[in-house]
Amino acid sequence: MSYKLRNSIALGILLFLIVSVGTYIRAFNQPQRAKAIEAEIKKIDEELQNTPNLVNEFNDLSSVLTDTQKRWEGRNKDIPPVDITSQSYGYFSHLIDLSGPIKLDMLYTGLQAKGNYGYNVYSLKGEAPFDNFYRFVWYLENDRKLYKINTMTVKGLEVAATEKQEGQVLVTFDMAVHAYFSSVAELSSSLGERVLSPNLLAVDPFGPVISAGIPPNVQSLVEIERSTLKAVIPGKAFVEDQTSMIRTLHEGDEVYLGYVTKLDPETGRIECTLNKGGIIERVELKIRYGPLQTDVKK
Repeated sequence: MSYKLRNSIALGILLFLIVSVGTYIRAFNQPQRAKAIEAEIKKIDEELQNTPNLVNEFNDLSSVLTDTQKRWEGRNKDIPPVDITSQSYGYFSHLIDLSGPIKLDMLYTGLQAKGNYGYNVYSLKGEAPFDNFYRFVWYLENDRKLYKINTMTVKGLEVAATEKQEGQVLVTFDMAVHAYFSSVAELSSSLGERVLSPNLLAVDPFGPVISAGIPPNVQSLVEIERSTLKAVIPGKAFVEDQTSMIRTLHEGDEVYLGYVTKLDPETGRIECTLNKGGIIERVELKIRYGPLQTDVKK
């Protein structure tokens, strides 16, 4: 093959490659790039047209941030890194000092962990005059530390007069309280200050319109509605009565205003039937259980 022919073939192959590459770029690559550029240009145009909405969103977020910062700086609740049972009991005692005398039974019933925060659950049971009970609940919800009442059962109870004490109406209560704690160090001390002053209530909602005129407890019988069930075994129950004494009850035993009608060791409860001036009422006591079975009293 002559030198001239070889050069012609080489030039032809080179020309073919150039034409092929050019055709690919012109027919496929450039249109795709052009479409991508057009899509980007359209996106930018839409963002430019949406600028007022973005400005409004920015202003809204700035307002939320400012409000959140004010609330953070004005917070008036302290959330400690841990909650210790003895410290909570001391805190409840402090609230009783502010509220007035309250008979209180506290039982730790469990822990709920929620990531960087959690709470201990306490069962508070007791009795008090309505004014003292109201102030205790108010301080519990509004004082410095973050405690929240989750559930609460209350009942007005008329107590007959004795030789040493006049008759009165008490509020018996049983509530579950959550004591919060958090690993966020900044929450342990709050910046805001708050003047604590419970609103005064002129009327006791538990005061009876007409007194039941119940007789005095001259025999010092167990007042079952003011007592706490401690244990139940077949044929026998042990209760802590209104004077904080442990008393033994059997089915059929007389209690103040009635009788013990049922003992149930399997479910840890007893039932009594009371006659309050012609009104028959069934009262049930249950054992209060906690993981530590630790009961402290004030």
